[in-house]
Amino acid sequence: MSIVCDLERTNQLNLLPDKDLVDLCPHIEPYQVTKSPVPDYLRKIQINVILHPIIKNLIHNFQENNLESKLIDCLKTLKNEPSGQIGGIAGNIINLLNILKNGYLIGYDFSHIPIRQVDFSNIRLNQVDFSYSQFFDCIFPQTCGSILSISCSQFNRSFPREDLLATGDSHGMIYLWKVKQDGKLELSKSFPAHGSWVWSVALNSEGQLLASGGQDGIVKIWSITTDLSINCHSLPHPSQKHYAPIRAVTFSADSKFLATGSEDKTIKIWSVETGECLHTLEGHQERVGGVTFSPNGQLLASGSADKTIKIWSVETGECLHTLTGHQDWVWQVAFSSDGQLLASGSGDKTIKIWSIIEGEYQNIDTLTGHESWIWSIAFSPDGQYIASGSEDFTLRLWSVKTRECLQCFRGYGNRLSSITFSTDSQYILSGSIDRSIRLWSIKNHKCLQQINGHTDWICSVAFSPDGKTLISGSGDQTIRLWSGESGKVIKILQEKDYWVLLHQVAVSPNGQLIASTSHDNTIKLWDIRTDEKYTFAPEHQKRVWSIAFSPNSQILVSGSGDNSVKLWSVPRGFCLKTFEEHQAWVLSVNFSLDGKLIATGSEDRTIKLWSIEGDMTQSLRTFKGHQGRIWSVVFSPDGQRLASSSDDQTVKVWQVKDGRLINSFEGHKSWVWSVAFSPDGKLLASGGDDATIRIWDVEIGQLHQLLCEHTKSVRSVCFSPDGKTLASASEDETIKLWNLKTGECQNTLRSPRLYEQTNIKGVEGLNYETSNTMKILGAFLSR
Repeated sequence: MSIVCDLERTNQLNLLPDKDLVDLCPHIEPYQVTKSPVPDYLRKIQINVILHPIIKNLIHNFQENNLESKLIDCLKTLKNEPSGQIGGIAGNIINLLNILKNGYLIGYDFSHIPIRQVDFSNIRLNQVDFSYSQFFDCIFPQTCGSILSISCSQFNRSFPREDLLATGDSHGMIYLWKVKQDGKLELSKSFPAHGSWVWSVALNSEGQLLASGGQDGIVKIWSITTDLSINCHSLPHPSQKHYAPIRAVTFSADSKFLATGSEDKTIKIWSVETGECLHTLEGHQERVGGVTFSPNGQLLASGSADKTIKIWSVETGECLHTLTGHQDWVWQVAFSSDGQLLASGSGDKTIKIWSIIEGEYQNIDTLTGHESWIWSIAFSPDGQYIASGSEDFTLRLWSVKTRECLQCFRGYGNRLSSITFSTDSQYILSGSIDRSIRLWSIKNHKCLQQINGHTDWICSVAFSPDGKTLISGSGDQTIRLWSGESGKVIKILQEKDYWVLLHQVAVSPNGQLIASTSHDNTIKLWDIRTDEKYTFAPEHQKRVWSIAFSPNSQILVSGSGDNSVKLWSVPRGFCLKTFEEHQAWVLSVNFSLDGKLIATGSEDRTIKLWSIEGDMTQSLRTFKGHQGRIWSVVFSPDGQRLASSSDDQTVKVWQVKDGRLINSFEGHKSWVWSVAFSPDGKLLASGGDDATIRIWDVEIGQLHQLLCEHTKSVRSVCFSPDGKTLASASEDETIKLWNLKTGECQNTLRSPRLYEQTNIKGVEGLNYETSNTMKILGAFLSR
């Protein structure tokens, strides 16, 4: 069989049957089956319209294993051909193999050949030999995690004009990109900025200063030279710092001031020149999500989880106005370039437009259309447009003049956390939790470029009931089963959708099922014996944060961002009951060991105890005392105590029967993600954003052990059934197994990185940043 693709001349795909693919393989050349340097929307068409039909046709004519071997044989013949005569054959074959192998290309020999027009951004390349190959117009992934913040500024005022784009991610990294005149992004520099998530970045109007705010509560100001050298030259004095994560940073138009908004409910105004805090603005009752200066620099607007917008005097720090009307938190605010309008985006799914006339603010319109929380908004520099990004995975473009939605951009796999316009108002640039940066053309409403990041961080870990297997959920969309004895991966369950980020996994007490939650609002059940996957009915309206099995494995409980708790039948996946007393996201759920009680922890800072005995379901009591979101709740084995962890940096232990607080353990320096009781109930383990694990003696109320070998946030902890081992999962992409008797790490489990043991010795066509990224992801230059 032969494939003749003359797309350049006819735009047609012809599949011509013949006697042998290998003999006629050169006829694929010189036309490309797909082209990488094309707008993203065209590349998706190429995959669906060209690659998939080719593979379907080939599989029809060959057995799948036969087809793979014939394609490999075809590659081998190319090594004997002059490089100039090979054209696009190798790239075409790699594209076909990628579809055939579902994005896993392991152990292939792609050495000594020219490779054209391949998008490697979603392909796992382990033990692949690229040595002495040449890359032409190929796309590779970046190491960036979820994109949390984005900012654009004019950088090169000479011709050709370029913008500078800064992005901050969940790995604590900042990336600097050049925005070319043709609408292409080019990575220029990346550097570690914070120990954890970079919630906000801001470039000044000249592109010479960059501010960043992180999960660590630190504000940093970076100077940027014309050759993109970076120098961190200003840090706040410890006595002036915020005491919670920094959610927003912004420069005044003249770059004299920097404003920061924090989860500690305050806003600070800093002198850029001296680094001194000039004002601390207090008045919001909840965490601050967004801050922005007016164009003339005299006013500062802030949005908060207390559902209000406040207008402050920059000179005096006085609150001049408090704007109300939103029915949920206000996470972003933006002034128009002429200073006559203010826009606010809210968790109530609306954007409000406020007119500013002689210092008075009036809500003149409310824009509706988004189906979930609005996380980001921006005015275009020319004042014609508003862009908004939402939890509904869409970006909307609005006309400022008519207030109509001009376009809804889809295709995201998760929340749009940040958006900005290019300085010429021709492009929208967006960052998403799905790890993508996208550049959209306002003129033709198309995605011109999409850059994908990659992460292997481990978000959840659990032991099987017999203690022989560990189950983990990872940011690379996989559930892995590990041998507890050897530390080797024994099975991988893969999410087919690249954008589905797994949040938690739970193992049924009978050891037969794994449940997983993700940011696509679904719950999935996996049969460990058959690898079959079942998706529950889409009852939750927002992301599912937490799940837990009942002791008899017949019921699953879930907590969601729609503020509800649901009970499900297992394995049918029918919703049995819904509880709706929480006032915010339900982040944690758990059963008591007798199956009669459920505990739920919420963003509303409360824990609720529910009785589900028999047909009666009722709320028994509410536990109050935490000053932040509650990320984890767990019952003691005897059912008499309940432990909880929070982003108030504490772990608390409560009496179940009366709700009395027994202990409050302090010591973590940041959010506490996870808690777990030992099987005998004497010890309590907690994992925190400060990269530490703390073992608490519940009986005497003191710290028992401090475990410090992780390098990034510890997202999940669990005890082995025999109580001798603790497992911890971290954003540093490892699982560690700890001997609780000695406190030593006895094993570190790590899955192969994206390019593990891939040989790139002598390759041509890779710039420094791409080559460095590949090495970070596991590639090597020589042995």
